[in-house]
Amino acid sequence: MQVSNDLGSNPLAAQACSAPSADAREQVLRRMALNYEAILQTASIGIAFTRELYFEHVNPRLEDMFGWPRGTLAGQLSQVVFPSKADFDELFSYTQPLLMQGLAVDFERELARRDGSLFRGHIRANSVDPLRPRESGVIWIVEDITEHHRSVQELQRVRDELEMRVRERTDALARANEHLLNEIAERRVAECRIRHLAHHDSLTGLPNRRLLEQRVGEALTQARQRGRGCAVVFLDLDRFKTINDSLGHGVGDGLLKAVARRLAEVVRPTDTVARVGGDEFVLLLADIAGADDAVHVAERVLERLSQPYRIERHSLRITPSIGIALSPRDGDEAETLLGHADAAMYHAKAQGRQCFQFFTENVLRSSSQRLQMENELHGAVLHGELRLHYQPRIELARGTLSATEALVRWQHPEKGLVSPGEFIPLAEETGLIHAIGDWVLREACRQQRLWRDRGLPVKPVAVNLSAQQFRSRDLHDSIRRILSDARLPAHLLELEITESTLMHNTGETLDTLQRLASSGVKISIDDFGTGYSSLAYLKRFPVDLLKIDRSFVRDIHTDPDDAAIVRAIIGLAKSLGLQVVAEGVETREQANFLNATGCDEVQGFLFGRPMPPEGVEQYIAGVCTMPV
Repeated sequence: MQVSNDLGSNPLAAQACSAPSADAREQVLRRMALNYEAILQTASIGIAFTRELYFEHVNPRLEDMFGWPRGTLAGQLSQVVFPSKADFDELFSYTQPLLMQGLAVDFERELARRDGSLFRGHIRANSVDPLRPRESGVIWIVEDITEHHRSVQELQRVRDELEMRVRERTDALARANEHLLNEIAERRVAECRIRHLAHHDSLTGLPNRRLLEQRVGEALTQARQRGRGCAVVFLDLDRFKTINDSLGHGVGDGLLKAVARRLAEVVRPTDTVARVGGDEFVLLLADIAGADDAVHVAERVLERLSQPYRIERHSLRITPSIGIALSPRDGDEAETLLGHADAAMYHAKAQGRQCFQFFTENVLRSSSQRLQMENELHGAVLHGELRLHYQPRIELARGTLSATEALVRWQHPEKGLVSPGEFIPLAEETGLIHAIGDWVLREACRQQRLWRDRGLPVKPVAVNLSAQQFRSRDLHDSIRRILSDARLPAHLLELEITESTLMHNTGETLDTLQRLASSGVKISIDDFGTGYSSLAYLKRFPVDLLKIDRSFVRDIHTDPDDAAIVRAIIGLAKSLGLQVVAEGVETREQANFLNATGCDEVQGFLFGRPMPPEGVEQYIAGVCTMPV
């Protein structure tokens, strides 16, 4: 909207000009001014008059639009309605030359309210007198088109979306004929893929158990027809779980794929390499003359798989345990032959790992005994056949009892007392370790409470946590409940965790350790020096003690390397403010060396064997100090 100063174009002005007197002309002009003022005051759009970049007159709508109280916007520099000085300068450089030429401008712009919020404005401007633009000032008409702008944008978005859908539909219709022609071929490819996935391992691409059993059956049939034999070689990777848990599943998967490639290099093209489990592989040696052929392959497998692997910057070594079953001597059916090879593999593990064993009747008996032990172990948990023995831990400086370690035993109804080395690995493999570990924690805390109630000088009890227990989501809550049920202070419980367990998923490990430590429970790293620990992680973990593994203590006074390792561990612990416990101390020479080196505590047969609770009570009563 433009305000004209041409009075001749207005009827009222013309009438005023024709009036004979000055008073009449003045009245006409006053009425015109009032009319224009009324228009400005009631206009639904913002109107402003500026001169020399300052607001001289604005209507109420403009003040409302920009959030200024009545009468406060006039006199302000027009820059105040722009988001920034840069915005104002940019607009000024565009509009000023046009306005000075007597031309009108029309544009949209982001404008700023007094509180700093922005809105979209449509602005039209022109000089009051195009013939004298510099002296006459500028009329500005402003409309808030924020909602309109949003509507236009939304309409544009909808239109673009509709156009895109139309294009997609058009393209889809154009491709429909091509899809119909390709559909049969695609279905055939998909069916082949499904058949492949159904018979092959997704990680290594090797045949799986289903395809292996089929091929073993075919090989047995051909062997019978030709009067030849075949062999099933079942192998399991020794301590693969330690690598997988310590370095993560990515490294573990990479190692499995590397093992698969090496196995494929060992056998003939007519043989089969299959993956039948997590770290279990099977070789089917078809059409062989006898056991010597299987021995040759087993020896090559041991040699090839034992060579170092380079996986994600890690240099790894792993060895297999191998079981071999021959046809027709050990079976003439696929299921029987695979089962016997599996049993022979477990026998190889029992013989010390990194070896191969043929299936024999002794292997069968051993396998049956293992299955029987698994069933009996379930019964041991249910029928209360587990027992706790306690081994003392001695503070070297004073020769006094500092703690006891709870060690589980199995009181078998027929075999007597069974050591944990015979059943704990089986418990971990079958998942019974959770029930056993929970019982050990509860029983150790319960016994501590009994000793405390009887007035005995109770020391902290250390309990070993398996890797499976430590990774349990409810470990912290479970330990808190156990301590509460036993009414035992948290500082009387110490949890022993191996290095390899700590190094698995360090983010979650750190969170678990921090929650346990915040509750007052002590944390110790068991078998320190044998795992894959990083000093950077060790510094972050809220750990209280390091337990030096017995393998370093055994020859500490005769082997300079072991002595150097022990000194280094003790020095490391001292620098981090940690206590040090040496395990497996059996001689006075070992104890003297550790005492001179600054070791805090010792544990071993020299100071006491694992003993039942009543033995601990006698030990406490009979031992005040044990000078080294």
